[in-house]
Amino acid sequence: MRILAQVQTLDEALEAWLRYQQIPYEKFAAEKDTQYMVCHAMLLAIQASIDIATAMAVMKTPRRPDTYRETFHVLGKFGIVPEDLASEMARLAGFRNNLVHDYSGLDTKQVFKALQEDGKTLITFRNSAKEFLREHKKTP
Repeated sequence: MRILAQVQTLDEALEAWLRYQQIPYEKFAAEKDTQYMVCHAMLLAIQASIDIATAMAVMKTPRRPDTYRETFHVLGKFGIVPEDLASEMARLAGFRNNLVHDYSGLDTKQVFKALQEDGKTLITFRNSAKEFLREHKKTP
């Protein structure tokens, strides 16, 4: 299943994300290479989560969502993930858009704050996705 490959990507990117949380803000703010490294891990983790969420939505809901944010809201609406987690992941989908489209204007404080605070949300989503996959294997 392609979704399993995305879960593996999420696991690897989260491992890096959690390591990068140890970087002091001063180093992060001063070193472009460090910023690029962190942003890449964040982008991979969030995009893998989006891809997983899209696959989950397609498997268990009547239609494919139109936007990345909507994908998470659909998962919450159908009880596939808790509503609060869906909202947090939808916010991260918006942050992903900033990483991709506003790369020259990224606020280092905002990125660093996301690095420090949002790893927990991604871990919770990853665990929900793994549980979903375990349950989905049991049903035809």
